Amino acid sequence: MANKRPDDEIFFLTDKLPFEVRFSLKKFINLYFRLVMVYRSTCFRPLLFTAILFLASTGWAQSQTVDSMKHSASIAFQLPETGLITEGIAYDPLTKAFFVSSVHERKLIRYSAKTGAQPFSQSADSLWGMFGLRVDAERRLLWACSSALPQAKGITSVQDGRTALVAYDLRTNRLQRTYPVAADGKPHLLGDLTVAKNGTVYSTDSRTPWLYRLRAGEQTIAPFLTDSLFYSLQGLALSDDEQTLYIADYRRGPLAIDLVTQKVTRLLPRQPTDLSGIDGLYYYKHSLIAIQNRVKPYRVIRLHLSNKVPAIERVDILETGHPLATEPTLGVMADGRFFYIANSQWDAYDTNGKPVPNYPAQKPTVLVLPLK
Repeated sequence: MANKRPDDEIFFLTDKLPFEVRFSLKKFINLYFRLVMVYRSTCFRPLLFTAILFLASTGWAQSQTVDSMKHSASIAFQLPETGLITEGIAYDPLTKAFFVSSVHERKLIRYSAKTGAQPFSQSADSLWGMFGLRVDAERRLLWACSSALPQAKGITSVQDGRTALVAYDLRTNRLQRTYPVAADGKPHLLGDLTVAKNGTVYSTDSRTPWLYRLRAGEQTIAPFLTDSLFYSLQGLALSDDEQTLYIADYRRGPLAIDLVTQKVTRLLPRQPTDLSGIDGLYYYKHSLIAIQNRVKPYRVIRLHLSNKVPAIERVDILETGHPLATEPTLGVMADGRFFYIANSQWDAYDTNGKPVPNYPAQKPTVLVLPLK
């Protein structure tokens, strides 16, 4: 989730409509209001209502198809502890172990098929809410985003808005160092990160939309880039040649950053497709694997990139409306498959961090998708 900013665009009947239907409906509503403004008349209102009823019924029919479809994702593993707000996941190819972050309990959990779920971080580490994770297998480091917000247990108003990168030594399983973002009077939240081949770490701030960078060997994380297209930054991924950094903006969709010129380009699909609401974003064989969790049915999609210009040639739906995916967030590539957090359970707590009464306890679930 990574602290999504409220979006003031007009949407009707969004919770149950498929993306393409909602996209068409939004365009029609915008057209209706333009006609009203131009002709100063409400005579188009019956046309609007007819369109809404038609698209809503179409969306309902499609949603029934989604509910009854065969799903490609299956359960990889579940954690026994509930109430965590699980957000991020990482994989260590050397030990075949996964790491899962908890926002509410302010900790990291290690999972392997042999040992099951075990505590990884320690209370003495003084972590805030834990978000995106990434393993640097070559340097034996686990990188994590740590951010203070009300949904993290015990966070005070003084701490709210503080954020940092933390690094764990996977040889000792101990906290190696914390890299805080300097306090500047603004709220910050590092929600996700990626690591370059040389060890440089890039991280997105979703509350004050900046891209941060921690150069390999340096001791201070610093602002790297902001842009007028940045609104609510989420997941990020480097291309194979590391010349391009792809970022998901929750409102505007996927963006491409030329790391040499620092030019930011919005990636638009060839065919009309709503690409807002992307949380996790991952590079895979000249495409991007993305998790959309803005409106239902939540889905995992693959964005095939153009070879000629910064654009999206095709969008494939890999998974949609999985019954266990109550709010998917972040994921990780491992052994040719895509593992992702299916039910983060942000809704278990209100915006002040208080438990929602009678919220059903769920085992945190990780789903896995085969990739071609």
